[in-house]
Amino acid sequence: MDIEIKTVKKRSFFSLLSQSLSKLWNRIINIGITGETSIFDKKRVRLMNGINCWGLLIYLLYILGYINVQKSGRFILYESYAGAFVCILPVLINYFRKYNLACHVYIISTLILYLFMSIVQGGRDAVEYIFVPLCVTPMLFFRKPRVVITYFIANCFCFGIAKLSHSLMKPIFISENQKYLSITNQAVMLIILFMIVYYFRSENTLQEKLLEKRNESLSNEKQKSDALLMNILPFETAEELKHTGAAKSRSFKLVTVMFTDFRNFTLAAEAVHPEKLVAEIHYYFSMFDQVMNKYNIEKIKTIGDSYMCAGGLPEVNSTNPADVVMAALEIQEFMLQKKLEKEKANELFFECRLGIHTGPVIAGIVGTKKFAYDIWGDTVNVASRMENCGQVGKVNISGSTYQLVKDMFNCSYRGKIAAKNKGEVDMYFVDGPKATELIT
Repeated sequence: MDIEIKTVKKRSFFSLLSQSLSKLWNRIINIGITGETSIFDKKRVRLMNGINCWGLLIYLLYILGYINVQKSGRFILYESYAGAFVCILPVLINYFRKYNLACHVYIISTLILYLFMSIVQGGRDAVEYIFVPLCVTPMLFFRKPRVVITYFIANCFCFGIAKLSHSLMKPIFISENQKYLSITNQAVMLIILFMIVYYFRSENTLQEKLLEKRNESLSNEKQKSDALLMNILPFETAEELKHTGAAKSRSFKLVTVMFTDFRNFTLAAEAVHPEKLVAEIHYYFSMFDQVMNKYNIEKIKTIGDSYMCAGGLPEVNSTNPADVVMAALEIQEFMLQKKLEKEKANELFFECRLGIHTGPVIAGIVGTKKFAYDIWGDTVNVASRMENCGQVGKVNISGSTYQLVKDMFNCSYRGKIAAKNKGEVDMYFVDGPKATELIT
């Protein structure tokens, strides 16, 4: 048991240490990066800061190792001071967000430092081979091909000068620990190569994560926009609009159209605060929407206090006359119930007229802005007249609708009633479903 506890403690310690080092590393490589830093600058700053961080660590170890040595080892100490300065300087320039300058300073200073070290030490420490990975860094630091090629040639030139000096000159400085210097320089070269590979790997991972987040965000936004579009337009019309950029109008032979209207709405609008009035209309129309969903009826639009809907589109069916009549009866029942509640509370209430007519229509969307699904035809005009000629609390239907629902509902004939621009039209009040329909 004690061994298990110790193991868990060790794991938690190493886990905490790993997290702390990871946070420290991220802080170091992100020195100089702000929210306004471009993606390209972020990439080259992280790479440069990472390389210089490891280089500084190596030079600090040399400084600590040679700080108390005799004169023969002083040159390595001074060389290490110079190397540490070369590592710190670009990071400081990055801190002040002079990214391009930092890149130039880093490459030029490293070229001068390693060329000097190679010539002075006569190639015994293999420092000139650091120019090989340094040839790659300009490609990662600069966009302009001219700058990249210039620094590539400079690296090759420095490498050639270093090699030539080894054959023409004797080493100016020979260290007793030359083999260690050679190992160190090879380590620096490997670190540069490692950082370049690590840079590509980490940046690719980061970009993949960002891409996943963006794709997820785009997917969520697409779902929201699709849901909004489906709420505005029928599914078939919305899909056609998404895929083709337009939606063709369609003809429907049997559609039942219903209009509703609130009595004395204009007077109420003058007496009630606009916000309260809108809230009341929203409450009633939201309930109407629920009824439409229940009976598979398409809401077309609202204009002021008028609500327009139609059954039998965009999906064709033969039950739409009965469906719309049932919806109308449910709406009037709801309006009566709310009237009684509001009267008891001495609050504002509305009473509703509605009219229904069945016939052919054309449906679709027109225009290029603020798409709205609409219907046209004489059927729409007659349905509007049915509402105008209706009575509060009643369901007023035309003769054509009556012929389609008379076997399912009890209706009272009103006679021929004059409708604006339509002459005299047969109208009926729907009293309710027949007993057989209730049982069914």
